[in-house]
Amino acid sequence: MNKKIKNILQFILFISVGVLLFWLVYKDTDFKGLWQEVKNVNYYWFLLELVLFILAHMSRAARWMMLIEPMNYKPRFWNTFYAVLVMYFVNLGLPRMGEVARCGVVAQYDKVPVSKVLGTMVTERIFDLIMLFLITLAFIVFGGSLFSQFLANNPELSENINKFFAPYILIIVALFITMGLVVFYLIYKGKFNHIRFFNKVNRFFHNLTAGLMSFRGVKHKGMFIFHTVFIWFAYYIMIYISFLAFNFTAELSMMAALLVFVTSSYGMVAPAPNGMGAWHFMVIQSLILLGVVSTQAESFALVVHSLQTAGIIVLGIFAFIALPIINRSDSAKIV
Repeated sequence: MNKKIKNILQFILFISVGVLLFWLVYKDTDFKGLWQEVKNVNYYWFLLELVLFILAHMSRAARWMMLIEPMNYKPRFWNTFYAVLVMYFVNLGLPRMGEVARCGVVAQYDKVPVSKVLGTMVTERIFDLIMLFLITLAFIVFGGSLFSQFLANNPELSENINKFFAPYILIIVALFITMGLVVFYLIYKGKFNHIRFFNKVNRFFHNLTAGLMSFRGVKHKGMFIFHTVFIWFAYYIMIYISFLAFNFTAELSMMAALLVFVTSSYGMVAPAPNGMGAWHFMVIQSLILLGVVSTQAESFALVVHSLQTAGIIVLGIFAFIALPIINRSDSAKIV
């Protein structure tokens, strides 16, 4: 299939998933009441949220540079920062493809091989998953009653979680992982290098591994951990700031914000633009659990997600415009 047609079909599929999920969440909504709530929002709080959003992505760019530098490449900060903005922008249309686009930016402007940068991206995702796990664990420990009540109010979600951890599912997953590791090992060791295709795959895997292991070479591991914690702390505070913008959530606690943050983070996993639909559902259900009226919860999710998406679009377009300008006279620096 032509690559361009494939990308178009993927775009249509992901948009369709998002629209369907969004419709399922809002199909019974009282839009007149929702609009009244939207008009009463204090939008000035979102300016502070925008500042945090930018700082978090600056921190993400600085952390990424720390992973690339041990491979003897030194991408410039603004290239990596704009590459991060491009990633979020592209993910709106093609979820998970933004990471590839991000790697493409530093490959183009700082001459870092894409396969090596992809490895650092994997490392980043591993640390982000660890943070999400730790945050979830912290909420279960300190706010476990809220989490239990959330699952009780959403029996289908609880049932799906139980099904996922069913013994036969775990066995099948374990078998697939084992088979994948065996194939990876054989290719990595060059057992099929006499075949041109596998020879290229072998080189790709070696570059990928170099990137994946890049954390061992990070000079300032403490700063790397700081950036990782700050990124997630900023995301969490952004939820709390959003609470302050609405009359009906302004009095909710930091623990309540943690519940919404944790559940909404899992909503972002859905293959839809910026977690559209799934993110709304998780936030709405969390707020209802906290005692917020349904229409008010729906207005909160709609406003916050819409403004965040608008910010991603504006900053993403700005990054696309800025990148060729700042690289017009400077040559890529490689050490």
